[in-house]
Amino acid sequence: MLSALRSRVRAARDLPFLRPLVARADRVWWARVIQRAGIVDLNYVRAQVGRPLSEAAAVRLYVSGGYRRGLRLSPLFVDTAVGDHLPEAWRVPALYAYLVADPRGLQVSPLWDAVAYGAAHPDAWDAPGGPLGHAWRRRETHSLPLGPGATPSDTPWPVLSRVIVGATELARRGGEVAATRGATPLAYEMIVALGPEEWDFDESLAEAVSFAATPHQGAAIAVMDDRAEDWMLASLLAAGSPRVRISRRRHDDASQALDELVRSSLADIVVVRGPNETLTARDAERLAALVRASPAQTHIGPVWRDGDGTLAAVGSTGEGRFLAGHPVEDLAPFGDALTLEVPALAGSTFATRRSDIDALLRGADPASALTGTAVVALGVESRTRSAAGPPSPAPLEGNADELVRRAGWERVSQGPQPRIRRPARSSTLADGTTVPVLRWALRTAAPVGPRAEGWGDTHFARALAAALRRLGQEVVIDSYAARNRATRHLDDVTVALRGPEPLEASPYGVSLLWIISHPDQITATDTRGFDRVFAASAPWARATGNELGMRIDPLLQCTDATRFRPAGRDRGRDILFVGTARGILRPSVVEPIRAGIPVDVIGPDWRGWIPASRIRATGIANDELPALYEAAGVVLNDHWPAMQERGFIGNRLFDVVAAGGRAISDHVEGIDGLFGGAVRTWDTVSELIGMLSGELDDAFPSTGDLDAISAHIRAEHSFDARARTLLDAALRARRTRRGTSHATR
Repeated sequence: MLSALRSRVRAARDLPFLRPLVARADRVWWARVIQRAGIVDLNYVRAQVGRPLSEAAAVRLYVSGGYRRGLRLSPLFVDTAVGDHLPEAWRVPALYAYLVADPRGLQVSPLWDAVAYGAAHPDAWDAPGGPLGHAWRRRETHSLPLGPGATPSDTPWPVLSRVIVGATELARRGGEVAATRGATPLAYEMIVALGPEEWDFDESLAEAVSFAATPHQGAAIAVMDDRAEDWMLASLLAAGSPRVRISRRRHDDASQALDELVRSSLADIVVVRGPNETLTARDAERLAALVRASPAQTHIGPVWRDGDGTLAAVGSTGEGRFLAGHPVEDLAPFGDALTLEVPALAGSTFATRRSDIDALLRGADPASALTGTAVVALGVESRTRSAAGPPSPAPLEGNADELVRRAGWERVSQGPQPRIRRPARSSTLADGTTVPVLRWALRTAAPVGPRAEGWGDTHFARALAAALRRLGQEVVIDSYAARNRATRHLDDVTVALRGPEPLEASPYGVSLLWIISHPDQITATDTRGFDRVFAASAPWARATGNELGMRIDPLLQCTDATRFRPAGRDRGRDILFVGTARGILRPSVVEPIRAGIPVDVIGPDWRGWIPASRIRATGIANDELPALYEAAGVVLNDHWPAMQERGFIGNRLFDVVAAGGRAISDHVEGIDGLFGGAVRTWDTVSELIGMLSGELDDAFPSTGDLDAISAHIRAEHSFDARARTLLDAALRARRTRRGTSHATR
């Protein structure tokens, strides 16, 4: 099987004396696969390298490292557009990874929808090179597919070919191209600057393509980086789409490049998107629609988030960018309000009537120079992919006191900036206890943006936050990048949800450490400075506490009992696994499939490890999991080796059982007693195969017993129970800190 061969090759790569031979064989194989697909645009490659070469030489140059240096073989294929969705695309050329994968569901370029193309041409799925090869071989008769519908461009292939070559040669030689003046009156135009740091340029182009695909809407793109691919793609898009304009500017003033496109626009309303920011076509349309529904001289901006996930600005005041450095949860006091009027906008992403732009766009906050009414759309976000730069030096008018009050803060005279605090409040719990309302910060190892949705830490933190809020507490969640944000002095309690990355204790307030995974990476240094330390394993907490000479309390993982609970769904016969491949051969999935057992897999990176027919979906919404678990015949589960060895039970088992489901898992100390038979465990692959080959109903308790076990898990091992434990610990630590402070005076 392919996965077994891959494992053997991977092992050979780890042997120093075999590594060079395996690498050479890899390159030969990659080149052979690519050449056989017949998708190389040799004229495009020659324009990139500036010299004549054969197709074989072009492919060799690509597989020998050219793909890492930006060399591209096809104008229809953008390596970064597909790389994140294929296994090992970080190690092998993305084009090769695509050609050996099942192309269904894979996008290959921001300029055309390969999935829509395959749906329109079903024979493309099994054609050499998939939809990419199918479309390329039809270029002479049908031109190239463009846009969300992947329909043939009205511009013939010979013209597009000259554009591709000419744009690539210009980018290689260097030089600027002034913005073309709008030729068609438009209702809305999305104006985008592709900055030098915009490594997710394909996402930006895809949103511009989507926006311009709607009648009476267009896009204008300023390319400001050195990547030849970006200018080629923009030029190809403009040549094939009459409502797309472009410019190429080599200076580093993105606002000036945006201003040039604004001044040459014919649109009634322009949506300006600054460099290296995210703004979806849908959100751009929402901003434009808000402007159209507003009086003249109304300028509307999104909530601007920084690269670490915190707020970069919610408009500007006389004190600068409002709420800069705050967690996004600090917008909650504005309630259900859709918009917020502010003294001025911030940044370079905004929408307005073109005729209402009465100042040149300049500096880091060009939107702040617009006069009139400034409004922030609280339901629309734009995020800087790296980090928001410093604000424009010119002071802005507008008092912040009213906005600060509306945001739920009061001023203080001392301390770090911003000098504000929450007014003292209290909450009465269900048992009659009155507790102070504390501000909690949950720190995670999760990244920022859409990638965070694939992290269990993200959903774990959200469920814990919801449980703490049910106890009357205020909670914010920090990505790993925001762990040291400038506003952490506003937090009363910090909970470090320790996963694969270190998280230090906060210098402000109470700090609690909850070790939920990767216990093999914990040292004494990692526990330093915390008021209390918890771990999701009783045996590890006991042993490591003794080893380090400190108190570590067991606090197991848990489930969100408000979501994971039985709903009376009929149980099926399917064997289900939900999760990623982790880049390894996971025996709980691979071995049953090898044995002919039909396992349905839901996860993003299983291509190449198991047959495509066994992949039910590449992902699933978290809200759909309870129904899936309850209705499955059985859910398979396994643990990271370090967690298994140290008694850390993953939260998926809590979720499955709480939902009324049944699970089979690798053995971890404590599972059998904790779940009372609703989870069966195995030590060897033969045991796993034996359980799955037999009658599943015979392996598990009766329906009545399962209901009782499920109820017990929801009552004793819920996020609500864990939140109460953490609240009690935080209150005790606060009293201890205050007692120590009084004793030392």
